[in-house]
Amino acid sequence: MDQEILSQLTRKNQEFIRIAMRQLTEDGKTETETQAILKEVLPEILENQKNGIPARSFLGSPTVWASAFSPEKRSSGSTAADQQEKNTNPWLMWLDTSLLFLGIVALLNGILMLFNSNTAATGLFSLITLGFGAGAVMYATYHFLYRHMGKEKSQRPGRLKTFFILGAAMLAFVLIYSATALLPASLNPQLPWYALVVLGGVSLAVRFYLKRKYNILNALTAQQERP
Repeated sequence: MDQEILSQLTRKNQEFIRIAMRQLTEDGKTETETQAILKEVLPEILENQKNGIPARSFLGSPTVWASAFSPEKRSSGSTAADQQEKNTNPWLMWLDTSLLFLGIVALLNGILMLFNSNTAATGLFSLITLGFGAGAVMYATYHFLYRHMGKEKSQRPGRLKTFFILGAAMLAFVLIYSATALLPASLNPQLPWYALVVLGGVSLAVRFYLKRKYNILNALTAQQERP
């Protein structure tokens, strides 16, 4: 393999090559065959890298891409869904989790108000802050913790760094959410129970639609990002 080209790759593209090499080896490719395959694709990866396009964007999952060179190794029982790479776009993952929290909290709040008129309603701005703030905290947990599970220690963020970042994110979320209670009713109106139920239902429906359309990875799942 051309080490000069390899050294010019970004960390993400180097990770792509590393995973692809491992898959090719597992599929029974010899070192010569592996080197030939990678030598052919490296210039293309480097060229796209100059335009800010990572290898995953045009080649897909490294394991699926590498497996294409050994079709006889692919299980006949595998489905398209099994080989489809989950979308790990940070904004989509954050939106997915935020809509989940917003939908659940709004629905529960509306149902409680329906059966108990004395239930204190959460203001609209507070609900939005709660949903999207909690979504941000959960994505941070995925980014700094969940996606590194199963990796070697040298490839994982330090525990102290992870603890500090997640702690700071949680503290910021709690402080911002608590501050919304101080807002005047004109900026943080309390919705009736039926409006909360509608808001919750729409949030969950939009989340379901986006998840199916973009195949978004669930940030709440404690698993390593699929290569």
